[in-house]
Amino acid sequence: MAEKIKYTRRDLKGPDEFLTSFGRAVAWGQENRLRVGAGALAVVAVFALVLGTRAYLQWEENRASRALWPQLNIARELLQSPGEVPAERLASLEQSLEAQIRMHPKTRAAMYARYYLGSIAFLRGNYDLSSTQFRAGIDTGKAAGIMEYLLRQGVAETLEAKGDFSGAAAAYREAAGVAQPDMKAQSMLGEARVLALSGKKAEAAALYRQILRESPETKSRDLIEIQLAQLE
Repeated sequence: MAEKIKYTRRDLKGPDEFLTSFGRAVAWGQENRLRVGAGALAVVAVFALVLGTRAYLQWEENRASRALWPQLNIARELLQSPGEVPAERLASLEQSLEAQIRMHPKTRAAMYARYYLGSIAFLRGNYDLSSTQFRAGIDTGKAAGIMEYLLRQGVAETLEAKGDFSGAAAAYREAAGVAQPDMKAQSMLGEARVLALSGKKAEAAALYRQILRESPETKSRDLIEIQLAQLE
């Protein structure tokens, strides 16, 4: 004989409560269909704005690259043999790069242009302008990989050329913090050099020894050993 299943009042009440709640939700949606529709449209608008902004920024990046890249190639070629470049040609290149930066600020191409402008200013001996250009390149937020290092190394070398050894030491340390292993030693050498120039011989010697420990095969080993001998 089949066993009788007993249902409590609570068991029988449960489905009714669900159906009642669902019905209320449906009724509320029908009564407030304009509000619901507006909310849905707002969500769609936000997604459209995000996607549209992303597409526009990428379009602007591409447009800036097309406009600036030929000039950046010229700048790279000129800086490979700066002593042979007429001053008026460098001046013309600077003006062209600056005009393009004004048209396409905060782009990756502008970041590269800032780096080359900083390098040109350094060659001219205008260290304040050089440092400003390198820092502006960092401030674009577009620097990555090797450029993140080169811009910071540029700031450090500029400060050293100015004789600001304290600032240069901090800048070399910052460059070393983003450098690849094969380039880190160069920034550490720079920091040790300016520490010695500022009279902090013990700190400089400690840094030279650290370089030898971390990069025993460095090409600068002989130079480092000479510097250590002079500091001790």
